[in-house]
Amino acid sequence: MITANTLLALAKLAQETSPQTPSWLTTPIPPPQNPDRIAQEAFHQLLTHQRPNGSVTGIGWWQLANAYTAIALWNLSSDHGSRAWYDLLSRAIRQCERRQRGLINAFNDDSCWWALLCVHMYSFSGEGWFLTQAEGVWRAIRDDGSVCRNGEVLFKGEDMEGGVFWKRRRSGNGCVNAISTGLYAELSVRLALVEMKRAREGEGEREMVGREYRPRKGMVLDHIDLNKDKRVDWTFTYNTAVALGTCALLFEATREEEYMILACHMARRSMNRPGWVEDNGVLTEKGAYGKGNHDPLKDNDSVGFKSVLIRQLGTLYDVLERTGCPNSEAQDVKDMIRKFVYINFQSQVERNTDGRGRYGPWWNGPFECPTSHSQMAVLDVFAAAQTVKLVGVSEP
Repeated sequence: MITANTLLALAKLAQETSPQTPSWLTTPIPPPQNPDRIAQEAFHQLLTHQRPNGSVTGIGWWQLANAYTAIALWNLSSDHGSRAWYDLLSRAIRQCERRQRGLINAFNDDSCWWALLCVHMYSFSGEGWFLTQAEGVWRAIRDDGSVCRNGEVLFKGEDMEGGVFWKRRRSGNGCVNAISTGLYAELSVRLALVEMKRAREGEGEREMVGREYRPRKGMVLDHIDLNKDKRVDWTFTYNTAVALGTCALLFEATREEEYMILACHMARRSMNRPGWVEDNGVLTEKGAYGKGNHDPLKDNDSVGFKSVLIRQLGTLYDVLERTGCPNSEAQDVKDMIRKFVYINFQSQVERNTDGRGRYGPWWNGPFECPTSHSQMAVLDVFAAAQTVKLVGVSEP
């Protein structure tokens, strides 16, 4: 288990290694045109591919949870959020639960995506069924033995306590990965914030910050393969994204400033990292899913990684709004997030659409072709735009 002293040391190092200010930060932010209409058109376009069982043609199980999460988050933060969108999502999620009981499958990260969606649905309505599903996923992962206990799993002599296996433990898979651990920690903290009687404080995320975190780079690596006794250093955006969002939520739950320092450090680095972000501020993560490297017509898990980063930057922004954190650097990062979201919003509507509410896979353009998986990924940009309140100009 990572100690409080280690957390303090990581926070101190973060303060000492701030990146340079990106050139795109000087971009002006005029009011965008009709952001609410643009978002809802995109939602409707995705849902034209919805099947009667709640699934969407062209995307997989975890992608489906993320598509519905983007709509739920938009609805939750929008001044125009409606019961109609909530009811549509509620029906779809219940249909999905009928074919996948408890919204639980063999992959712990998949189950957590669905559980987090249910927490957001509960936050909108207070409907107990959704909280029951989220709690059920949390207990299932714990009771399955998928969360490493003290002294139970060692990697190169280090205790992996708090790490979460990628697959259900009984599957025999030897992969403890950052995304499963981070999502389980986020779920723990969000449940704690919903029900303050819970005493959980996200121990899993503190563990992965220690084992897979690269402090000077503000980046979380992918996983540890226990069967091969090796650390796998893939640098996907969504691993760092979930870590920074969870650190922000931990600050909200505990008011321990070190969590906010880490969240802001990871956020600033993420918005300023070559290979993830272009010089103009558009998030592309070309190495994971980029023009010239991947067939835009073929679904790929990687298409949605960067959308999770946009979402979790929104989580950090939202926490800063709710808590009124006085830290001056945190307020600077908040302003940076708002501009980053605006740039990525504008890039979609100017360079990555056919003008009919359909979006392609290349966020920096040019528009190539609409698919369900590219549509799914871009929805988080519109949800984040709502979170940071990009108030637009309506058509006369």
